[in-house]
Amino acid sequence: MESIASNYCTIKQVLLQQLQIALDLYLNQELFDIKPKIKFYWNSKNDQITYIWAIALQLSAVQKLPAMQIATRMMQFIDTTALSPAIPQTKLSAENAISSTAIVTQVAPSGLIYLELTDVTVGSWLQYFTINPPRVEKYCSQKGSGASLPFTLQYTHARCCSLLQLAAQERLITLKSRGEPAKDDFPVVSEQTPISFLDSQQRLLCRHPTEQALIKQLLVLLDNLYYPSTEPKAQWEKTTLNLCQSWQNFYTHCRIWGEVKQNNLFLAQARLGLTSLTQSLLAVFLNDKLEIYAPTEL
Repeated sequence: MESIASNYCTIKQVLLQQLQIALDLYLNQELFDIKPKIKFYWNSKNDQITYIWAIALQLSAVQKLPAMQIATRMMQFIDTTALSPAIPQTKLSAENAISSTAIVTQVAPSGLIYLELTDVTVGSWLQYFTINPPRVEKYCSQKGSGASLPFTLQYTHARCCSLLQLAAQERLITLKSRGEPAKDDFPVVSEQTPISFLDSQQRLLCRHPTEQALIKQLLVLLDNLYYPSTEPKAQWEKTTLNLCQSWQNFYTHCRIWGEVKQNNLFLAQARLGLTSLTQSLLAVFLNDKLEIYAPTEL
């Protein structure tokens, strides 16, 4: 995936650029001629959409200063509005380009810097990812299942495709039409009618714990897909299985049809958006990482 990583915009890519700017400004002010490598990671302790940056701990030993003091100084150089305008333009990101705070920063007593994405930022990125999903590099056209892999991997992908096609037939969402023969029949949300993930108060529509867990997992996986550590096939199998289980848990607790469709169309559409992004990632994992066929029908 290295060949396309630079062409596909992710949160980690944009945030890395902003943190590098902040670090350079800080080091220039402190007159330090060093080049520490930037490392930041997702906060795995809860479902908040939060990164953790430990740069102050790295610099503490060099500067002989408390990490919290360094982190507090570093905060003034972090552009908290930069993430939203950096998203390739979608309807939602254009509306919020002048915006509001994109990340909320906080320093822990340990000196760790917490970078929490706001609802507007998460909603804008989710909209971008659903209309510009990660694309499969190597298609496995031979139908069948991987004999050693759980069937639920292919089943979940096919289930997501079926739900998206049904939603399009019922005009809940609009899918891109294909102008020429394609290698796949994977459904993709049309950029002409993008899905909004925010309510009128600019808060995320998807607030159920299983929705929040799925959102975080999707964003983490997109980061890992385009800025990966080298992982063996067995690890990708586990990653794919975890995503399947997370989506199935979400779908069990969060309805799309029936009363939700009738009474809260925007919520139903947002849940379909999460289903669309799940399907896109599963297609990449099945084809490119596990090298098995990704069925579109049950």
